[in-house]
Amino acid sequence: MKIKLKDLDTFVYIDVSNIRNALRISNVEIDWNMLYDYLKSTYKNLKSVKYFEGIDRYDNAKKEELEKLKTYGYKIKSLERKSYNEPPKYRTFVCKNCHHKNKVNISKKYKKLKSNVDVYLCSELMGDLLTSQKHVHAIILSCDGDYAEMIRNIIKKSSNVYISVFATPFTKSNNYLSIRLKKLERIDRYYLVNILNIKDRIRKL
Repeated sequence: MKIKLKDLDTFVYIDVSNIRNALRISNVEIDWNMLYDYLKSTYKNLKSVKYFEGIDRYDNAKKEELEKLKTYGYKIKSLERKSYNEPPKYRTFVCKNCHHKNKVNISKKYKKLKSNVDVYLCSELMGDLLTSQKHVHAIILSCDGDYAEMIRNIIKKSSNVYISVFATPFTKSNNYLSIRLKKLERIDRYYLVNILNIKDRIRKL
């Protein structure tokens, strides 16, 4: 019997910052309400749409935005961003004339924000799918290659799981898509979908 993905129980996982940044390179800004409407109308057994994003502790505007998305139907999975100090980097070179070693500062110290939403997304997906006793379909919106091994392992461990990754395409000029996700196309029950094919249905007007 041929499996139709659109008929399966479907769970959606959105790595918000990653897919937002990837689409911006293609001059597409997501309208989150339109994206939800597209998913709801396309997958008749849509079980959940989980929205993963890091947030600063005092960003009240973002918190209000997330509350509106929650009301619309999204399951909000936010994590507080933590700050890390990246040390400055230096490079040493030898002067050809005097043979003296010179140290040059090539990058300044800066603060880096990180929320580890990829780990959160992986744990949620595994919790939803690994114990399923029937065929299920997971959709991940991301170009991040860090998900590749999780996808490979889940498909290997469960014959009931089908996984689609919605991402921007891998091209010579735009390599936002990880080659690790591209290489997974050799695996059965994995599908790499060009999200730009639905851009007119999900983009902000």
